[in-house]
Parts: sequence; structure tokens; C-alpha cells
Amino acid sequence: MSKNYWLIFEKSDETRVSKGIDGYQDQTGEYYHYDNYVPNHKNLVAGDFVVLRKENEILGVGNIGDISETGDTKIHRRCPDCHSTDIRERIAKQPKWKCGKCAREFSEPEESIIEVRSYIAKIEGFTRLNAPPSVKEVKLCAATGGGTSSQLSMIRLDSAKIRTLLEGISPSPSSRDPLTKCRRPRFWSFSG
Repeated sequence: MSKNYWLIFEKSDETRVSKGIDGYQDQTGEYYHYDNYVPNHKNLVAGDFVVLRKENEILGVGNIGDISETGDTKIHRRCPDCHSTDIRERIAKQPKWKCGKCAREFSEPEESIIEVRSYIAKIEGFTRLNAPPSVKEVKLCAATGGGTSSQLSMIRLDSAKIRTLLEGISPSPSSRDPLTKCRRPRFWSFSG
């Protein structure tokens, strides 16, 4: 079975605009959290190669290790008019909430508790990149549609395109010993 290549998106709670669905508690370069509402959640498997994006920056690369799965619940907050989860919490204005889709302002969102399957994927061999490509350059390696306009948290990448893009990029020196000469990690050969 051949390995897949993915761009995975980790978003900070501090910078999330939409507050309809709680964020995930990712540990950058160590664990990636997602649930069954994330498109492609069934397609990410152990051994897959990942490019990690945080906000508008490519941080590094690694491989997916073990993936654990549990039952969980999640609160969804929605606009009382259009029922979108794209709602924005306002700090200085009243009412406190505004819908990002229909622009309705309201004091409290509708809340529902949704049962989900939660996944935690271990990231092995995570390596930060010196002079990483831009998010747009990596998105141009998408295997199917959307490309640079896709907002998916997991985008499958075309293996040949991403290999070509990453060929000339060096891993960063080890944070433990910045004077140590960088070597490409085992997975850098893109085999499998």
C-alpha cells in the first residue's frame, strides 16, 4: 500500500475567528487532533507523510505514527437564524455575537451537543524546515481540486509535486544542538 502525502492545518485558538465549534488541543509537531466531522478524517493513516501548517506558515514535515480513536462530545454553537457555526464573538460591541454568514447579531448562540469520534495522530520524526515553502506553494501540490482556495484541515497532496517542491529545502538544525550539521531524516527520501 502506498503512502499518502498531506497538508495538515493546525489553528491556534487565539486567532480563530469563528467560535461556533471549539478548537483542538494540538501539540505542534507531536500530536494532531481531529474528529469525524473533518473531511478526509478516514483517509489519514499511520505511515503517511505530512506537511504541517500553522496559521499561514509551513512549519515542518513528519510521518503519522499511531492514531488513537475515542468517542467524545463537542459543543456546536450556531446562529439562531441561519444555523451556521461561522459565528464571531465580539469583545467591545453588543450584542456579543455576530454571524459570519448572514450577519445577524445576537446575544447568545444556539448550542447543541454533538457526539463525535475523536482522533489523535502521533507525528513521528517531525522536522522543522529552513526557508519553508509558502502555504500557497504547498496547496498548489494538492492532488485534487480546490488547491489554493481550499480551506480543508487535511488536503491530500500529489506525491510527485510535493517531492519536487521539498527537494531543495533543508531541515533546520536540531533545537537541542544548533551547531550540529543537519541531516535529512529517514522519511525525507519519500520512499513507500
